[in-house]
Amino acid sequence: MITAAMWIAGGLIFRFTDERRGTTASPEGWPGVSVLIPAYNEGPVVATSIRAALASDYPEFEVLVLDDGSTDDTVERAREAAGNDPRCRVVPDPVNVGKGDRLNIGFELATYPLVVVTDADSHMHPEALRNMAAVMESSASLAAVAGAPHVTNRTGLLPMLQTLEAAAVISLIRRTQTLTGCVGTVAGVLGMFRKGRVLAVGGYRGTMATEDIDLTWRLLLAGWQTAQSPHALVGMQVPTTLKALWSQRKRWARGQGEVLRVHLREVLRWRNRRMWLLAYEAIMSLVWVICWVLAMILSTLNVIFGHDLGFFAFGMGWGAAIAIVATVQLLIAIVLRYRYDPWDLGALLAGALYPIAYWAISAAAALHSEVKAFVVGPREKRVVWDLQRDAADSPDAPGRPVPPRRRAR
Repeated sequence: MITAAMWIAGGLIFRFTDERRGTTASPEGWPGVSVLIPAYNEGPVVATSIRAALASDYPEFEVLVLDDGSTDDTVERAREAAGNDPRCRVVPDPVNVGKGDRLNIGFELATYPLVVVTDADSHMHPEALRNMAAVMESSASLAAVAGAPHVTNRTGLLPMLQTLEAAAVISLIRRTQTLTGCVGTVAGVLGMFRKGRVLAVGGYRGTMATEDIDLTWRLLLAGWQTAQSPHALVGMQVPTTLKALWSQRKRWARGQGEVLRVHLREVLRWRNRRMWLLAYEAIMSLVWVICWVLAMILSTLNVIFGHDLGFFAFGMGWGAAIAIVATVQLLIAIVLRYRYDPWDLGALLAGALYPIAYWAISAAAALHSEVKAFVVGPREKRVVWDLQRDAADSPDAPGRPVPPRRRAR
C-alpha cells in the first residue's frame, strides 16, 4: 500500500517536471554513441535489432554486434543485416564467455564516450538514442540512463499480463526513482552508460545472475546517479509460456537476492542514504512474499476447518483496499503511458487476473530463488545465456513501439 502510493505520486510528479525535458543538443553538439548488441544463438531475431539501431535518428554512432560463440547462423544473419554500412561492425568470437563478459569486451572496443546496450531480440525507436543522450547530457552526475521497454508480442494471456507489469509497475517505479537520481535497474534491454564510469567500477560481473542490476548498484555506490528516459522507446519480446516465464522470474529473483547479499551492508551506510529507498523496496518485497504465503496458508485453513480463524474478515477488507489502490495505480499508468503506447482492450481486461495469478508466480520465484541467493550469495561460475527467441527478423515486424504523438523538442 505504501509503495504503491509512492509510485503513483512519483509518477505524477515526474510527469509534470522531468518528463517534459526536450531533446536539444548541448552547445558542444551531440556526443558520439556506440551501440552494443550482444548475441548468442540469436539468428532468428538479430537482424531486427541491427536494422532498428542503424535506423536511429542520431548524427554520430556506431553499432557493434558482439557474437558470443554462437553455434547457429547469428554471425551470417548479422552481417547480412549490416550490409555495407560502415557504421556497423560484427565482432565474431568462437568462445562463449557469457553476456556480462562479452559486454565488457564491447565497452573496451567502443569508440565513443557514450555506450548503449540493447538486446538482440529488441528494436529501438529511431529517436531513442537522441532522447537518452538528452537526459544524459542534462547532468554531469549521471552515469546511466534507462530506456522505456514496451512489450511487442502481446498475443496471449501471459504477454498481456506482462504488458500491464511493464506499465503499471516498472514504469511507475522508474519514474519515481528518477526523481531521487537512483533508478535501481538500467536494464540490458536498453540502457545508455558513460563508458569511463562503467570501466572505472569494473564493468559487468559475469557471475551475477542479473548483471545489469549489479552494475547499476555499483555505479550508484560510486557516487553517480541514474535516470530513466520515458521517451526512449524500445520494443521487447516477453516469455509466452509458463515454463519460460518461470525460468525468467527465477533468474530475476536470484539476481535480486545476490545484489542484496553483496551490496546491502554498503548501501546501509550513512553516506549511501540516497539508496535507502532502493533497499527498502527490495527488502519489503521479500517481506511481502512471506506475508503472502502466510495469508494463503491461513486462508486454506479457513476453508479446511470451515470456520473463521480470525483472519478471514481482515483478509477480505485488506483485499478490497489493495484492489482499490491497484485500480488507481493501473489507471494512472494508462494515462502516463498513453502518448507512447495506447493499450488494447484485451490487456486492460486481463488486469483482474494480474493480482490473482501473476503475483503468485513472482512470489513463488522469490521464495524459490531470492531467499537462497540472499543467504549464500552469487555462484562462482559465470552465468550462461538464458532464453531462446521467437523469430521476428523483419524491421517491420508487428508490434513495434508506438512513436510519441508529437516529437519532443
